[in-house]
Amino acid sequence: MKRILNIILKSVLVAGIVVLFIFANQKQDQTTCPEFVIEMDYNGGDELVSRFHVRQLVTEAGIKVKGEKLGEIPMAEIHKVIEASPFVKKANLTMDVNGKVKALVVQRSPLVRVVDSKGAHFYLDTDGKKVPISHENSARVVFANGRIESNRENIQEVNSKKNTEEYKKLSRDLQKVFVTSKSIKNDEFLLALIEQVHLNQSGEIELIPKIGDQIILLGDTTQISEKLEKLKIFYTMGNRNEAWASYRVINLKYQDQVVCKKSIN
Repeated sequence: MKRILNIILKSVLVAGIVVLFIFANQKQDQTTCPEFVIEMDYNGGDELVSRFHVRQLVTEAGIKVKGEKLGEIPMAEIHKVIEASPFVKKANLTMDVNGKVKALVVQRSPLVRVVDSKGAHFYLDTDGKKVPISHENSARVVFANGRIESNRENIQEVNSKKNTEEYKKLSRDLQKVFVTSKSIKNDEFLLALIEQVHLNQSGEIELIPKIGDQIILLGDTTQISEKLEKLKIFYTMGNRNEAWASYRVINLKYQDQVVCKKSIN
C-alpha cells in the first residue's frame, strides 16, 4: 500500500512541476521585452562594426524586439540576420529573467589588409575569410599588395572544393599572404618590424620593414618559421653596428644563409 501511495505522490509531484513549468513559460511568453541589449566582442582588435550597425541590421530585416511579447520575438531569425554580416564571426542570443533580449556579437579578427592585382580592397581575417573594408573604421594590420591574384571565394572554401588543385591555383597568392601575415602576427618582434607584404612579378614574397628601405626577400612560405627566425637574428645582430642599414636586399630564400645585396650609391 505504501509503495502505491509513493508512486501516486511522485506522479502528482511530477505533474505539478510540469504544470508550473508550462505556466511559467506561458507567462514569460506574454512578458513584454523592455530592452534589446547588444554587446560587442572585438577580440582585442579594432572596431569594424558597431552596436548601432548590428541593431540596424535587425531593424532593416523588419524585426521588432523592444516592446514585443517574448513569445513573438523570432530569436532564430535575429541570430541568422546578425551572423549574415561579413564582419560577424558568431552571435549568441539569450533572454534574461527580466525579459531583456541580449545579443553577444563576436567580430571577425582582421589579419591583413589586401589590395589585389585588380585593385580590390579587403581584409583576410584570422580564419582566412575575406572581410570587406569597413566604412566605420580601419584595422591597424599588415598591408599586402602586388601581384595578388584572388577570387571571390574564401581560403577555407577554396580548399574544400572537390577539384582541389584547380581551385588552389586561384587562391595560391592569398595563401601566401595569409600564411606570411599569420606568422608575422604571432611574433611581437616581427609585428613591430614588418609593415607590408608584397608579391613581386615572379610571385615571390617580399617583406617591407617599417624603418629603412630594405627589401626582405622571403621567396615562398616553405620553412617560413626558419626564414623568419634568421631575419630576427640578422636584425638583432646587425643592430649592434647598424650593418643592416647598408643593404638594399636581404635574401632569406637559401637554407642556413642570409644573402645580402648592398645599396648602390
